[in-house]
Order: sequence, then C-alpha cells, then structure tokens
Amino acid sequence: MADTVQIETIGADVFPFKQTAPLAMESGKASAVPWGQAIFNSAFESPAIGVGDTGTLVMDLNLPKNYCCMLRSLHVSAYDSSAINWIFGVVGLAYQLPGGPYKNSMTSLPESDYLWWRFGPGPSMHVRNRTSVHKYQKSWTIDELSAAGVGRSAGSLDNPMNVPVWVSPDYPGSSVTIYIENDVASSAANDFRLNAVFDLYTQDQAFAAEVMSSPRRLAS
Repeated sequence: MADTVQIETIGADVFPFKQTAPLAMESGKASAVPWGQAIFNSAFESPAIGVGDTGTLVMDLNLPKNYCCMLRSLHVSAYDSSAINWIFGVVGLAYQLPGGPYKNSMTSLPESDYLWWRFGPGPSMHVRNRTSVHKYQKSWTIDELSAAGVGRSAGSLDNPMNVPVWVSPDYPGSSVTIYIENDVASSAANDFRLNAVFDLYTQDQAFAAEVMSSPRRLAS
C-alpha cells in the first residue's frame, strides 16, 4: 500500500486597481480600497489511485511579497465523467505578525505553526450536460465555526477571510496550503479547478508606520 501524492504549486496574477489618487498621498494611504488583487486560477488533473493505494492532493499557493493579503474568495471543485472519491481536507495559512521580523525558513515556520481550517466536501452530484453526458461534480467549502461551535455558520468567528496574511520576501514555503485526501483504491483521475482571490493592501495602507517599523512599536 502506498500514498500517491501530487503537488500543484500555483502562482498568482496581480491586478492593480485604478486609484483615484496616488497611494503616496495621505488620502490614498487611508483608503479602505485595496491596492489591487492577487488571483489564482488553475485547472489540473488529480492522480489516478492504484489498487490498495491512497491519494493526497496538495495545492501550494504563493502570494506576492510585501503586501497585506486578505482572502476574498476560495473555490475548489472537481468536474469529471468518473466518480470523484476525494474527500475531506484542510486549508492552512502561513500566518506571521505584521511588520516582522519575519521568519524566513520552513524550520522557523513549519506547517505545524500554520493556521488551519477544515475543508469539507459537498455531495457528489451526477448531472447531465448539454450533450446528454453525465458528469460528476463536487465542491469543497471551508467549515466555519460560530460562537456556539456550529459548523458552516453564516456569522462566523473563525474564518481565514478575517486573517491578514503577511509574506516574508525570502520565505521559501507556500503562503497557503490546501490538502485533500482520497482513501478509495482504484480511483480514476479527476479534473480539478481552483480559483482564489486575495485583496492586496500596501504596507502604508494596512498599518501605521510604527507597526511596520523594525523593531515594531505598537504605540507612538
């Protein structure tokens, strides 16, 4: 018995917004409008799982450096003519405090120090498309926890969309890691799609200068 591991390393395309005033101006620094967005958009095929084996799908997302990154949306789905046996997973953020000093090695910031959330699958649907061919579809959702500890709450306290991510310019690990597992032997390969959008804020926009200084000062 062996575990088949596939790692997808995905970079972001950066799209600046049109600014009504230069960001160097005080009005630009104080604006709540993001500087721009980082968009991940990737299509790939998961591995086929052999007899008696298991599967692990790894998605490593690399955010652009020197920004405060706020997750706006995350979509992971599979759409295939073969049954989709990929099940539960997790989403991890390589969280570091704003302003540094930033950890710049995977020894100083191992995955055990990431912030992790459960990544649960929805039901696998079997839908007939426009050519009368049946296709399986499955999507994954971050399990959110409310104050009462109820999963998938609309008023969530524990949600990666509320966490600012700072990335050291020389950190070699991924900014966001997604794991999904498959424990069904003899599974066919499946077509996957990932789309993630992060709002980007410059250091001047995100926090006061004393927070971003080194050493950090939390009050003037």
